[in-house]
Amino acid sequence: MNKITKGAIAGGIGVALLLGGAGTLAYWNDQAAIGSNATITAGTLTVQQAASPAPAWTVSNGTVTNAVVSNIASFRAVPGDVLRYTATYTITGTGDNLRATAGLGNGAIAAATPVTAQNTALADRLGASATVLINGSTTWTMPSPGTHTVTVTATITWPFAGDPTTEDNPAKTGAVTLSNFNLTVQQVQP
Repeated sequence: MNKITKGAIAGGIGVALLLGGAGTLAYWNDQAAIGSNATITAGTLTVQQAASPAPAWTVSNGTVTNAVVSNIASFRAVPGDVLRYTATYTITGTGDNLRATAGLGNGAIAAATPVTAQNTALADRLGASATVLINGSTTWTMPSPGTHTVTVTATITWPFAGDPTTEDNPAKTGAVTLSNFNLTVQQVQP
């Protein structure tokens, strides 16, 4: 067989395969609805701080126990201070299979601007200790969709321990911002 004949046969087989892969040629067709024109609506997940009871900052240090801090912006922290923020939050979740957890947001304590060595040192010292308890537990999982009221206690501890020359003295006159000090709720797999 010559090359032209072999090429024509191969070309014919290729055309047949292409036509066969495209399906059969049908002139009649029909369709039926999937889902009977149903509507799907998304759920939601929100968190809001309650106005009552009023949120409060307290401080403990040695013999001082839970003294109320009326204005955290004017409070001057020292090593040994344990600052606590207590507030009530409402977490609302709608969605048939919704499950969520709550906790302290990332980057909760950051160096204030302008960023200085003192601000960074204080942020490092306080940020390492930031914790949150939700209804007295370090972990909280929304038990079911709906509205849930939780008591949140966020704690920032300036340890009275370690090497003051390398850990505490560099933080003198430092300032931190709590703009990212947030309670974060996040959906998790059910």
